Order: sequence, then C-alpha cells, then structure tokens
Amino acid sequence: MRRAGRSPLLLMALTVFIDITGFGLILPLLPFWAERLGAGPVGVTLIVTAYALAQFLFTPLLGSLSDRYGRRPIILLSLLVEAFAFAWTALAGSLPLLLAARFIGGLGASNIGSAQAVVADVTPPEGRARGMGLIGAAIGLGFVVGPALGGVLSSLGAALPFWAAMGVALANALLVLAFLPETRQLRAERTPDAPARQEARTLFAGWGRTLRQPGVARLAAISLLFTLAFTAMEAVFPLFSQRVYGWTAEQNGYIFTYVGVMIVIMQGWLVGRLVKRLGEQRLLMAGLALLAVGLALLPISTRLAVLLVALGILSAGEGAVTPTSSALLSFASPPDAQGETLGLAQGVAGLGRIVGPLLAGVLFTVGVGVPFIAGAVLLALAAVLVVPALPRAQRPEAASPAWLIPAESDLARDEQEVFTGSN
Repeated sequence: MRRAGRSPLLLMALTVFIDITGFGLILPLLPFWAERLGAGPVGVTLIVTAYALAQFLFTPLLGSLSDRYGRRPIILLSLLVEAFAFAWTALAGSLPLLLAARFIGGLGASNIGSAQAVVADVTPPEGRARGMGLIGAAIGLGFVVGPALGGVLSSLGAALPFWAAMGVALANALLVLAFLPETRQLRAERTPDAPARQEARTLFAGWGRTLRQPGVARLAAISLLFTLAFTAMEAVFPLFSQRVYGWTAEQNGYIFTYVGVMIVIMQGWLVGRLVKRLGEQRLLMAGLALLAVGLALLPISTRLAVLLVALGILSAGEGAVTPTSSALLSFASPPDAQGETLGLAQGVAGLGRIVGPLLAGVLFTVGVGVPFIAGAVLLALAAVLVVPALPRAQRPEAASPAWLIPAESDLARDEQEVFTGSN
C-alpha cells in the first residue's frame, strides 16, 4: 500500500510537469503567432515581457494567498486562469489582445511558489532540497516534452497547440481537484503573529515584510543575480551559435534539449545525494561557481566538444542552484509563510527574466561574448553572497504528523516513480 505522505509530493511533481508541458506546447509558436498579428521584433519581445511581468507581480501574492487559504484552491484557480489565457491567445485578433492574453497567462502561471510550498509542507528539512529538485526536474521535463509536442501539433493546424494547451490545463485542474490533498491545513497551528501577516490586501504588502528578514533578502538577491545571468545566456545563445557555428533553429533546439536533459538529471537524481554530503549552502555555492565557469567558457567555445563541456558545466550548476536556494528559503521562512516567501523568490526571478534578455541584447551589440562574461561576473558576486551563514534546516516547533512527512527512502523512491512511472 502507498503511504499517504508520499502522495502530495508525487502529485505536485506531476502537476508541475503537466503545467509546464502545456506552456511548452505554445512556446516555439508564440513569435510566429505574434508576427501573424503584425508584431515586429519589439512586439515579439513584449509578448515575453508581458508574461514575465505578470509573474513578477503576482507570484508573491498567490504564494501569500496559499498561506492564508490553502495551497490546493490557489493552484486549482491558477490552472483555470491558465486555461482561459490559452483560449484567449488562440482567439486573439490583434496584438494588444494577444499581449493581454499573455499577461493573464503569466498570472495563471504564477503558481510555482505555491507548488514549492507544498513541497515544504510535506518534506522533512533533510529532504527539502531533494523535494525541490523533483519539482525542478518536472519543470525541465515539461520544457523538453512540451515544445516537441507543440511542433507536431502545429503541423496539423496553426491554432491547435493553443487549444491543446487549454485542454492540458483543464485536465491538470481536474487532477488537482480529484487527488491533491490540502497540505497547508495539515501543518502545525499558526503562530500568534500569523493573522497580522496573512491579512495583506495590497499587491506589494508582502515584499517589505519578507525582505526585512536578512537571510531571505540575501537569497532573493542571489536568485535575482542567477536569473539575470541564466536568462541572458538563453536569450543570446542562438545569436552566438549562429555567428560562431552558422547554426539554425534546428541545431539550437537540439542543444537546448541537451541542456534540459542535463538539468533534469542533476535535479531529479543527483541533488539529494550531493546535499547529503555537502549541505545546501555549500552545494549552492558550488552550483553558482559551476555556472560562472560554464558561462566564462562559452566565448572561447569555438569547437563543438568545448561547447558541450561548457554547457554541461553550466547545466550542472543550474541544476544545483535552483533546488538548494528554494530549500534555504523555506528554512528562512516561518511555517505559516512558506508560500509568501517562496512566491517572492519566484517574483524576483520574474524580474530577472524581464531584465536579463534586454540587458543581454544590449551587451551583445558590444561583443558576442560580452553577455556571457557579464553573467559570469554576476554569478561570482552571487557566490560571494552565499559565504556568510545562511538559514539551516530546522524542524518546526510542532512538526507535521509522521504519516505526512516522507522518509528519506520514500523520497528516493518518489524520484524513480515520478520519472519512470513505476508503481
């Protein structure tokens, strides 16, 4: 018989995988869909920016609401909003309507903080990074599977991937409604100051309150620097590969699949073992160092073998940074504010996704390797911020029931079941 405590983690990883697969279905097609409505390069960029802006604004808010009303209703509502946004995108008859649809889509996709809060609810501190790694691996798998399916469906009809993405989001909502338990209500009683913290009614109320915690503020700064560097690389790498190798979109698709697979391996299988040996803080520092080295190698990667090594190092670093920084953020936050804190970190990352590509575009005009060198410098600065002591794993004063918290062996078994489909 399956233990009830393992179910939320498995279901959350599956939900995130399905969610990102739905988004990935439309990702390669959005630029062409925007061009059909008369968008030029700036308009195409605005499509991405509108989506990231909504995530920057609303991810902290949805995380805070999940602390107050529960994870399950917020995740369910966000999936329904996503489904509506996909339909709106398919029906948009003008560029302003498409921009509005993608902004609403970004609002619906602002549920990652709530999903990570589920992981914080149901994993013990020593297994927190591994649980976050499962969510990260699910995201990576979604980005591998989704675009491939989108390419196949687009050959059957230009709008079909958008309707398919809507169907995926609705099916995901039914999955959450039928099977995902409410993990927030099963935790310890709220602390005395919780009502005041949860009565926020303005969009930015949680930002100042959360960032006043030194550990959270430092981790948020690390997340911003990391996202700036990584998204800058993603934005200009196709231009770099075109200049250096003469590659087209096809070759770049293969190389990004390689990066995605490497990240999935790191987050899905290796992070838990490395955390056990190094601890979250050391692994975070090592991941940032690997990212910096990988980015610094890219400008001199004039041979394919060197390029693959550089991207492999970079991917390993990314796979280490994301789950360990999320785990440390959950340690820095009170049990009743996990969603708010993790949502804030995702909001900060959304800001990085807005600024990073724009900054990379400007730096690329200076020199094809300049964005990568600048990213390496930002990551070196982020590694310096890790040096002072960061929050360590602490169990809450009133722990969750034993049946809710999976043991270390269960987490290892969950990894295999999420990614192999075994029972």
